[in-house]
Amino acid sequence: MSAPVGHRPGGAMRASRETWRLAWKDLWHDRRTMAVFVLTVAAIVAPLLLLLGLKNGAITQLRETLVSDPRNLEVIIYGSARLPRAWFAEMAARDDVSFVVPKTRTINASVDVLDAERRLLPSIELLPTGPGDPLLPQGVEIPPDPHRVLVSETLAAQLGLGGGGRDADITAVIKRTLDGERQHARVPLTVIGVVPERHFARAAIFAHPALLVAAEDYRDGTLALGADTPIGADHAAAREEFANARVYARDLDAVAPLAAHLRAADIEVRTQAERIATVQALDRTFTFLFRVVAAIGGIGCALALGGALWVNADRKRRASAMLRLFGFGRLAVAALPVLQAVIVALGGLLLALAVFTVGAGVFDVVLGANLPDGGYVSRLGWGDLLMATAWMLLVAVAAAGAAAWRSARVTPAEGLRDVL
Repeated sequence: MSAPVGHRPGGAMRASRETWRLAWKDLWHDRRTMAVFVLTVAAIVAPLLLLLGLKNGAITQLRETLVSDPRNLEVIIYGSARLPRAWFAEMAARDDVSFVVPKTRTINASVDVLDAERRLLPSIELLPTGPGDPLLPQGVEIPPDPHRVLVSETLAAQLGLGGGGRDADITAVIKRTLDGERQHARVPLTVIGVVPERHFARAAIFAHPALLVAAEDYRDGTLALGADTPIGADHAAAREEFANARVYARDLDAVAPLAAHLRAADIEVRTQAERIATVQALDRTFTFLFRVVAAIGGIGCALALGGALWVNADRKRRASAMLRLFGFGRLAVAALPVLQAVIVALGGLLLALAVFTVGAGVFDVVLGANLPDGGYVSRLGWGDLLMATAWMLLVAVAAAGAAAWRSARVTPAEGLRDVL
């Protein structure tokens, strides 16, 4: 009599291949039952994939929309404060802060602007900027000194600047009342770039902080300004205290803790907390719903598949006994329902992915009409697919446990009794 399969040279690998072959052939022989198993698994998994796709798609789209507008990351200091220079160094060192720059009092953060045709545009917003400013597009030149500035696209259109506005000359008019006399200073500026409207929609000038400090000092009567009086880039360095700042959080999750930190320091702030909290609440809700439904679906899938495999193993008990007689070990026979469960689970997952693809396309067409170009309602990434595969394999192995135990208890003597 020949040696059992597992005891021949290279028997372990051959036994493994033989077990896989038998598992597949048994399923194919009973393919109607296999089709029912696969459809059952797909019917449970497809809605879970659609729910996960909606969570990833709709919620991620909302978060990306919020993040794409850096104003949602801004923590606005309301009114005037007293912020020492050391405070800015402390804020810049925080992990939850992406950008911080000194700012003057709000009343001093605007100038009138004269264009090349001597037309006056009153009360144009003046914003201090620097490297890493989230309102500026990547690669744009940062104003290196107070006499070179960036203008928003809206302001560039009002000034009639063409060709991107680069190297255009404009004049900032700073007004004040000193000793009852109305005065004004004109500061020549050179436009070195235009900030697209998608980054900043209002009419504004992005300037070196020294220009704002000089404008405030002029209005306070402590600095004389004129067309022939250049403002040094180090003018702001001499100031030890500022009334305001532009502060931006690292991401949406950092906005609330950063705002709380500033409020704890008796600094009144405003944020887009309500919009952010709404998206975060939706994210938590969808995550909780998905976990609950996934848990229920997983248990249901395991019970349904496990019960079917148990009945199948019990129905084919005689065939399992004959395999034992032909030299298959207890482990090989027990592995048959496990391998069959894996095949059914992967087949069900593939069918569920096909259903998801169709369903996601329908969602994007029907529900995505109001989304911006490139928007999506439902999406699964590679990480989600790997997670779904691992989840299905885990469910399959768990479901086949009872059937594997049932098959492992079959003895060769049962096959002999049937033969005799």
